[in-house]
Amino acid sequence: MKEKKFSILCCALAAAFAAASAHAGASDVQCETVIVGAGGAGMRTAIALKEAGRDVILVEKLAFAGGATNLAATYMTVVGTKEQAAAGKVLSLDDYVARQKKINPNMNEKRIREVRGASQETLDWINALGANITRAISDYQVGTADGRSLGSTIVKAMKSKLDAVGVVPRYETRAVALLGDKTRVTGIVVKDKTGEYKISAKNVVLATGGYAAGQEAIGKYAPQWKGLPSTSSPGATGDAIAMVEPFGASLKFMDVVRMNPSVYSANGRNLSLSAARAEGGIMVNSDGKRFCNDYYTDYTQLSRWMMEQKGSIAFIVIDDKAMQKSKRLQGFKKQGVLLQSDTIEGLAEKMGVPAANLKETLVTYGGYVRDGVDKQFGRKHNMSIDFTTPPFYAAQTHPGIQVTLGGIEVNDDMQVLNKQGKVIEGLYAVGEVAHDGLFGTGPTAINIYYGKKVADHILKTTR
Repeated sequence: MKEKKFSILCCALAAAFAAASAHAGASDVQCETVIVGAGGAGMRTAIALKEAGRDVILVEKLAFAGGATNLAATYMTVVGTKEQAAAGKVLSLDDYVARQKKINPNMNEKRIREVRGASQETLDWINALGANITRAISDYQVGTADGRSLGSTIVKAMKSKLDAVGVVPRYETRAVALLGDKTRVTGIVVKDKTGEYKISAKNVVLATGGYAAGQEAIGKYAPQWKGLPSTSSPGATGDAIAMVEPFGASLKFMDVVRMNPSVYSANGRNLSLSAARAEGGIMVNSDGKRFCNDYYTDYTQLSRWMMEQKGSIAFIVIDDKAMQKSKRLQGFKKQGVLLQSDTIEGLAEKMGVPAANLKETLVTYGGYVRDGVDKQFGRKHNMSIDFTTPPFYAAQTHPGIQVTLGGIEVNDDMQVLNKQGKVIEGLYAVGEVAHDGLFGTGPTAINIYYGKKVADHILKTTR
């Protein structure tokens, strides 16, 4: 959610949500299930449990709900939906899985089939809450009907449902430790403005996000990326990782991160301009030339290619056809993020790149779009603008850390495993904090699906 300055957004959300907090002081409490983190996964678990009449406490260290889901820019990763079929953007589950396994051979095939096989169910659930995520962007992407931010749309819908079922998050409440022993967890210790207290529970669900915004954790687990900006939630600092380590939990692929190749930084804020590429934009270097497949699905590799360019930067370039399709891009335009000109030559001057090079690049790529084949770099997705519709827009971007892809190892029910592969009873991890074998491949849909699966397992096993 970056249509407005994130700091302003935080204040607005805090004002809206903080008034709903029910906890009045630092006294120990009990419940059946305590959920740590009110992002997409945590809210989905809380909603399902509360709908079933179970006793739930939801804590969130920030002053508002949503976590990193707030920042989901453009699309939900789904396959084989009726929305995609109606738009002629069809991909079989087998072909999708094969594509993902080629990109990442370590991916858990069983789980990716399970999650993507439930694409329609997941999409229908969030749309039933009023999200209106119905615009097929590609054979694996569906966005909001009017192009507004996906994350803010989802969080608004889920928070309304959370209110409706009667879950009142305890905001500005940070989990600091687990209770129990290495075989069974029995609750958590939290800290809010009034002090520390214990929440005893039969089940603890960790849905805290990863560590992409925690420089200390990045230095420990992924030092090659330390110092780069992050487009993740400010709450994603690795708290849950530190909590489970004394309990012998297994941590997997902790050094694996996904970079964001579309970060715009100015005045102390970092914005993700991935919407510009999703709507057909291309990337050029300071010479005004393309240098790679600018919609390559491995964003970390794409970021590496960017870092090989002069100054480790690139410009994302779009035309007005892309602008008119996206409320998010229109928001960036109002904020002054994008350079703009009625001519390619004028845009090149504002970018500081050779006009002749940029014009040749855009004309050549426009031909590729009309022919349906990128002869230079083999781009296959979102080739939707041919740069014949002025005005033209550009923004200078650089790589940043988007999400962390490893985490706390879990089984098929999202129960946390120890280093010997045995379940730590009463403890679950879901969302970015978990190593679920999917490496964050379309996390918004994964979080909704697995958040519900955690609830289903608790309903089945807890009496």
